[in-house]
Amino acid sequence: MTKDDRRKRCKEVNKDMISDLPNVIIGHILSFLPTKDALCTCILSKSWRELWRSLSNFDFDDRTWKSKIIFGNFMDRFCYLHNSRENSITKFRLRVNGSYPSSRMSAWISAAIKDNLEELKLWIYTADHVPLPRRIFSCEKLVILDLGYRIDTDLLGVGVHFPCLKVLHLQELLMLDDHASIEKLLAGSPVLEELKIEHEDCESRNVLRICSSSLKRLIIRFPFVAYDENDPGCRELTLDTPNLELLKLTDLVSEKLNMLQIPYSLVEAALSVAYKHVFTIQVDDYIDMAVQLLRPIMTIVKILRLCDTTMRTLSDAVHKKLPCVGNLPDFQNLTRLEIEASGNDRWLVLHEILKCSPKLEVFILYKDSTEKTPRWRNPEFVPRCLRSSLKVIEYVGFESELGEIEMAEYLIKNALVLEKMTIEYGWKMIHDFKERVAERLTECRRGSTACRIVFSP
Repeated sequence: MTKDDRRKRCKEVNKDMISDLPNVIIGHILSFLPTKDALCTCILSKSWRELWRSLSNFDFDDRTWKSKIIFGNFMDRFCYLHNSRENSITKFRLRVNGSYPSSRMSAWISAAIKDNLEELKLWIYTADHVPLPRRIFSCEKLVILDLGYRIDTDLLGVGVHFPCLKVLHLQELLMLDDHASIEKLLAGSPVLEELKIEHEDCESRNVLRICSSSLKRLIIRFPFVAYDENDPGCRELTLDTPNLELLKLTDLVSEKLNMLQIPYSLVEAALSVAYKHVFTIQVDDYIDMAVQLLRPIMTIVKILRLCDTTMRTLSDAVHKKLPCVGNLPDFQNLTRLEIEASGNDRWLVLHEILKCSPKLEVFILYKDSTEKTPRWRNPEFVPRCLRSSLKVIEYVGFESELGEIEMAEYLIKNALVLEKMTIEYGWKMIHDFKERVAERLTECRRGSTACRIVFSP
């Protein structure tokens, strides 16, 4: 190959083929980049200077900009350009931490709400509330709506029409104390599949009804109740979701918990419920109600996580010998169980759950480091899952208390098909204790010759 041929070949290899593509295609490619990176391409050449305007995907976060002033000025320009024409914005995400006038931020949001919008995520952390433009509630192509913190949503006199909405996330909004607004959103979203509601400081005294036949994934987090002694009221959560597949429920607020239809399609559940002293309901009545809610869920799911509050509720039921924990049904589908060990009668609760879980394959136990572990008591009979199905055990937060060591030895000796047991030490563990515990458990007789014991720092 001659020098001219090599030069010609090199010129062909280095040819800027991307710039020859139509602007629509280049804009589509840039839409897969973080918005700030896509904006930087305007310095590549004059022909690229205005390409960012044709982007369909925008993701803005003022924390990633050099200054809040530069960010605000750019967003004003964005607002001006997109208000003047109907270009096809399909995804718009805005996260704001700086201090801007609410009217200014509302204008930015309004510029992005177009008929082709498919995803809208707004997380506003400013002092002022920002009103959400009402036009959003008639975006027929919207698939994902994620609203957080200082977004002000007023549904009074507004019709909600979301024929394509599949994902709805609501976090720390004022509207979450107006349960009628949530129910109105659900009623206008006939194909909704995922609903996430998080509210740290619940003030509502009303009944919240989650009613949706299309819903598959439901995440509710109400960890703290704002108590008013002048208006204690009654908080109630009612679920009517017959086709649910995933349920993550943290509700330390509701005095009444109802499930109108058992979702037989439920595969995974994580549950955290507990009685609070501010409730007007009697403690035994609450425990009975909570256990009655848990029983059908535990018989259906394959994957179950019981948080410390739920374990404490079950422990109280066992301690009080309430009839709701008697004659538990078999949890025929349960293959993975995670529990946070709490309560003085935690081992009795664990005995009952293991006894009713004949197909359990994975068991993970999280230690509550704030409580002293009671002595282990062997169950009357070795649970079926230990003899036939349990393959993986993990103990997280192990602190070498005698009750923990006794439980670990019992499982190692009686789990006949166990393949791996992992002991993850807690932060209080002293190095010398780690060596002694490791030596004691390693030398323990194993029910399964295939069992490996792994110690993790």
